[in-house]
Amino acid sequence: MPDEILTRETLLLRLRNKADDASWAEFAEIYTPLLYAYCQKRELKHADAADIVQDVMRSVSLAMDNFEYDPKKGKFKSWLFTAVRHAVGKHFKQLSKRPLSVAETSLLDALAASPSDLEQDEWERDYQRQILAWAIEKIRPEFAPRIWQAFESTAIHERDSANVAEEIGMTKNAVALAKFRVMKRLKEKASAIDEERWEQEMIEKHQKP
Repeated sequence: MPDEILTRETLLLRLRNKADDASWAEFAEIYTPLLYAYCQKRELKHADAADIVQDVMRSVSLAMDNFEYDPKKGKFKSWLFTAVRHAVGKHFKQLSKRPLSVAETSLLDALAASPSDLEQDEWERDYQRQILAWAIEKIRPEFAPRIWQAFESTAIHERDSANVAEEIGMTKNAVALAKFRVMKRLKEKASAIDEERWEQEMIEKHQKP
């Protein structure tokens, strides 16, 4: 049932259980495209990008063994950003045993330095887009095609609700209700991987006697 998501622990907290195969599969489903896209933007070959993603996923698995939440160390997405930058940098350092191109040398230098505001902003945008894309894909089968069309047209494509209503044979109020229903469900789905909620859960667990 959809409402069960509100009572479940967030995905990141569930990852502390290595036997929870479903949660680890869900984690890979969400974050693999994000990590792979980061590598692609650095013009890595498919095989190299796949290896780096695998290395980062292995790092997450090892980190979760004895993970303790520390707000001073920042959010998980920042940790993941650092991990993938380190993995890409390690890849290019290994390549440095042979002559590097000007582009490869520049990228290696950039990865060795602290990330720029531009790079951090890009990661944040890509992170949010991936979370949204995953949540949308997961909840879409729960709604009738016309309900989904009303939501997609108004919420995603930002079309006028009156025009959408006339086009798909619904009242304007029905279109608004459809948008509300899907948005509510979308927020519920995304909450399962929401970092703020995860952090609060970790704090509460640590405060228990």
